[in-house]
Amino acid sequence: MEYDNNTIPLHTTAANGGQVEDTPMVYRVAGFWIRFLAFAIDLLVIAALSSILWDSLLASPSRPGFLNEILHSNSLFLGLTGSVYLIIMTRLWQQTLGKMIVGIKVVQRNGEPLSWSTVVFRELIARSLSHLMGLNLGYLVCWFNAEKRCAHDFLSDTWVVHDKIGDNSNYISLPACK
Repeated sequence: MEYDNNTIPLHTTAANGGQVEDTPMVYRVAGFWIRFLAFAIDLLVIAALSSILWDSLLASPSRPGFLNEILHSNSLFLGLTGSVYLIIMTRLWQQTLGKMIVGIKVVQRNGEPLSWSTVVFRELIARSLSHLMGLNLGYLVCWFNAEKRCAHDFLSDTWVVHDKIGDNSNYISLPACK
């Protein structure tokens, strides 16, 4: 893989027996603040879903602490509702409601659709490491690299990119899906 001056991967097309390979998809990477806004929206959606689902099912005022920690968000984990929400939305649509609202999505390096294993690893294990004890240090990594990837993006080999093409800065090039 080649890189231009802005560390954007470049893929060359070659002619094979008169056929030209698929041209790569070009995306503009999403920066920290747009991702932060999308995640804040998602946290509101997760809180509302958790409240509707679990508070109505477990209406007892004296809920067990452990069960409450598993079902709801905490400093290490977005809870059962949050995890299921992130996995299903990201796998089926490449984006959550927050990402849909701000116009960004998740893509894989090879240009293929996101696989279940990639999404489950990204949203459960890699995102938990990004949250690390409530400090969210894995998200700050986005500020310090040209590809605007958070720790969970590096671990799962994904990027968060804009749906629509804008200006000519911060683009990545991925192979086209076959």
